[in-house]
Amino acid sequence: MKKIQISVDDPGDVPKELCEKYNIKCIYTGVVIGNEVYSSKDLTPSDVYKAMEVDSVVPKTNACLESDYRNLFIEGTKDGGECIHVNISSKLSASHENAKRAAGELEGVYCQDSKMLTYGIGIQAVYAAELAAKGLGAKEIMPKLAEFRDGLDLSFIINDLKYLYKGGRVSGLKLLGANLLKIRPSLQLDKDGRMVPGRKFKGNFALAVREYIKCKLEEHADAQKDSIWIIYTDIDQKIVEQSIKDLKEAGYKEVKTMTAGATVTIHSGRNTIGLLFHK
Repeated sequence: MKKIQISVDDPGDVPKELCEKYNIKCIYTGVVIGNEVYSSKDLTPSDVYKAMEVDSVVPKTNACLESDYRNLFIEGTKDGGECIHVNISSKLSASHENAKRAAGELEGVYCQDSKMLTYGIGIQAVYAAELAAKGLGAKEIMPKLAEFRDGLDLSFIINDLKYLYKGGRVSGLKLLGANLLKIRPSLQLDKDGRMVPGRKFKGNFALAVREYIKCKLEEHADAQKDSIWIIYTDIDQKIVEQSIKDLKEAGYKEVKTMTAGATVTIHSGRNTIGLLFHK
C-alpha cells in the first residue's frame, strides 16, 4: 500500500489534535501587517485585533507560496508516495493555482479545490485522511472527496461590516446603512466557492443569531443529524451556548465548536459565528 500524505492550507483551521492523529501537514499563508510580513502560523486572532483596533493597521493576506507546495509534494512523493492537498476556495485565493503549478510533472499529487473557508476546508482533509487510513489509494479517494465536498454548506452571520469595510470589501455607504438600521448580514459559500451575500437579519445580535440558525435549520431540514460545527471568532460565549442548545433541540446529536484562526478573522472581525452542515 502506498503512503499517502494529506495536507491542507492553513486557513483550513484543522485542530492540532487532528493534525497529529492523521499526520496532516499545513501550508501557511503570508500576512502583511504594515511593513512586516508574517506567516499565518505565527499569528493569533488577538494579533489581528491589536493591528486593526489599536494600531489602526489593516492586515492583508497573501496566497500560499508555490515553492512551499513544491517542497511538500517532493517530500511526500519520494519512494513512490502520494499526496492529496486540500486548498482554500480557488474563488477566494490564488493558492489552488499555485499548488497545481507546484505539482507540475510530479506523479501522484492531487490538489482539491475545497470551494470552502476555515474548517470547511479542514474537514475535507480529515475525511481524506480517514479514507487513507482505511487503505484507499489517492485515485479512489479523490471522487469520494469531491462528493463529500459538494455536500457541505458553510455560512456566517456578522455583527457589523467594520472589518469588511476596512479591508475594502464593502463601501462606506453600506457600512453606514447597516449600522443605522442594525442590520446583521449573513454570508454564504456558493456551489462554486464564492462568498456571496445571504439573508439580512435585524436588531439585537444575540437574537439575530438565533433567527439565522432557525433559517439555516429550515433550509437544511434533510441534513445529516450526526454532527454539526459552530465556527466563531471572538464572541460572547452565551451566544455560543445558546446556539449549541438550539441545535441540539433541533435533533443534532453532536454539536462541535471551534474558533476561527487569524486568516479568517482578518476579514470578518469579532462577533462572527457560522454553521458548517453536511447536507
